[in-house]
Amino acid sequence: MTGGAATPRWAIIGTGAIAEQTIGDIRLAGNIDIVAVASRTAATAEDFAARHGIPRVFASVEDALGSADIDAVYICTPHSSHFELARQALLTGKHVLCEKPLTLTASQSRELADLAAARGLFLMEAMWMKFTPAVLQVQELIRSGAIGEVRSVESSMGYNFPRTETSRLWNAELGGGALLDLGVYPAAFAQLLLGTPLSVAAHGVMQADGVDLRSTLTLGYSDDRFATVTSSLTEVIMAFAVVGGTAGTIVMDPTFFAGGAIHCYSAPDYTAQTTTVPIEGAGYVPMFRAVGEALAAGLTEHPRHPLADTIAVLAVVDEARRLLAAARPTA
Repeated sequence: MTGGAATPRWAIIGTGAIAEQTIGDIRLAGNIDIVAVASRTAATAEDFAARHGIPRVFASVEDALGSADIDAVYICTPHSSHFELARQALLTGKHVLCEKPLTLTASQSRELADLAAARGLFLMEAMWMKFTPAVLQVQELIRSGAIGEVRSVESSMGYNFPRTETSRLWNAELGGGALLDLGVYPAAFAQLLLGTPLSVAAHGVMQADGVDLRSTLTLGYSDDRFATVTSSLTEVIMAFAVVGGTAGTIVMDPTFFAGGAIHCYSAPDYTAQTTTVPIEGAGYVPMFRAVGEALAAGLTEHPRHPLADTIAVLAVVDEARRLLAAARPTA
């Protein structure tokens, strides 16, 4: 690490809702040392640092990214800023963990992946879902043959968010829309279990400004396998998942990617075997711990969530948004 540090010295970039939600889990992980924070204003950074016991406050995000005293950054800013902040961090030699979506488009993520590889730096999108005990348990059930060969995946997530002038969810310039905020979770779950789709079909509603309100995607794979992915900003859709196989079904109760009850219905009698999976902290602990372990091992990507998966999911989102825009009425 730079400056002779035995372990990476981390700075949090951004002090909004996600930083508030995750700071406790970062501490619970036990192997990520947050030594500084930066935000849009020094005042908000100072307030965050005082409340969470962070020793150093940078006057600006640029100062944090340029500091030789920081080895790694956790980016928790609005979606539209992710690409440029991650790019700046990599150019100044920092390892990067960035909130989802890593960028607004697949091409931007490819650019960051190439830059990180060229500089030998760690880069990961904070897709914490893939590290939770619930998702790991589902994969173990599949590996055990409990439902045979996986043929389909169905997952959904939706909330009826209030429309406000300040909310990024309704602002196209800030990367608003259901797909980038919510849809990436079920899309990443389908990617984890079925891989990269060969085709994407999309049905939904997109505003004239490019903010997608709701959609259902059908993802096609080889051998007639498929996934359906639903996300919405305008209706409550419990975040469930169903995995269909040739010899059974797995049903994950809401919120499927965090934890809770997992029901496995296996042949020949299809009697439900239910497992309740605990949530550690607020759910983010396993991901943060895994990132700390990856850096300690000298990895530049985490095998649980490689950059290729991030890029593949964003390629699905890109295509879905293109299809929704093309289907939008012109009059």
